[in-house]
Amino acid sequence: MNNCFDVTPDHRHNGSFRWDLPGAPEDVIGMGTADLDFYCAPGIRNALMKVAEENCYNYRQHPDEYYSAVCNWYHGNYGLDVQKEWLSNVPSTIGAIRMALGILAEPGDKVIVQTPVFGPVTTAIEGAGLVQIDNPMTVATDRYEIDFDDFEAKVRRFRPKVFLMVNPHNPTGRAFSGIELERLIDICYENGVKVISDEVHCLIIYEGHRHTPVLAVSDRAREIAIQVLSLSKGYNIMSLPHAIVTVADPGLREAWDRQIASFSFGYAVNSFAIAAVTAILKGEANERMGELKRYLKRNIDETIRFISDQRLPLKPYTPEAGFLLWIDCRNAGIGEENLDTFFMERCHIHLDDGEKEFGPCGRGFIRINLAVTNKVLKQALERIRSIFG
Repeated sequence: MNNCFDVTPDHRHNGSFRWDLPGAPEDVIGMGTADLDFYCAPGIRNALMKVAEENCYNYRQHPDEYYSAVCNWYHGNYGLDVQKEWLSNVPSTIGAIRMALGILAEPGDKVIVQTPVFGPVTTAIEGAGLVQIDNPMTVATDRYEIDFDDFEAKVRRFRPKVFLMVNPHNPTGRAFSGIELERLIDICYENGVKVISDEVHCLIIYEGHRHTPVLAVSDRAREIAIQVLSLSKGYNIMSLPHAIVTVADPGLREAWDRQIASFSFGYAVNSFAIAAVTAILKGEANERMGELKRYLKRNIDETIRFISDQRLPLKPYTPEAGFLLWIDCRNAGIGEENLDTFFMERCHIHLDDGEKEFGPCGRGFIRINLAVTNKVLKQALERIRSIFG
């Protein structure tokens, strides 16, 4: 096991949303916000150093190397032939979602989502003056499934203008299969529903599973979908915000281009973000990504095994993608409300409360970020065990 992830910066004193928490105990363990504790790959640092050494941050165009890197990456990994003119970028994935909602729906229209759903997605829907329609996922033995009957019934009943999909899904960790995606797309296509696909968690996929970008699903998908990607969750470049928005259909693309023109994002090119993204997509961080997946899988497996071996009254759902563990606490005898406060007070762990962060379907659940050193993970697990000891 590569040990490059066993040492990290001191996030308690670098402004980290997850660790540097006002009023928190000095020994708090940050397992909330979805970023990684680890240093970035050397290839990213090298790309950023070239920009810093120039020390000139004037308005910049996207170089041809950037577009080639994006297009080649999609083709090489997914067989998706993205054209340069399909591509644009904005500084935020949620911002991209909010802007896409603005061109696909009008205030009062409805948007269907699979729940539980990441809170900022709901905020974006509400901010656009739209009405969220929930398609609750069903709980199988060891994973969440899409309730297609409910999805289709609600599409026909409520006539939503948009299906806002999160794939891989946050917080359940599902990586939807090509068959599932094609069925969703067909329902939307046949009922006049446009699709926004948030694919920010697609970079970390575990063995036995595969990510399919929405635009790779079918010709129908390319007619109705807007695809949103960020490299942040895989390569820890959250503070170099850069969302890659891909729109294949000419009519959708014209509407999208008008939308972003009004924000003047053509002048908002971050030269550091462009350099980092280009280096990553050219493959300069591939080796580190393989090592990261193995390290995270070790943390995931160790956590699930610990819960089982210690007979803790918790039910984790093994993620197929990402580094977030969704845990059912409803049989733990600790109540179902304010679980974030409970774990902070009892064992000084900061994590995400299912209901507060993911809506009513998350009541009684927690989401834990496992992108920490294995040493920190062991400390956290012992603290959790002590609650139920």
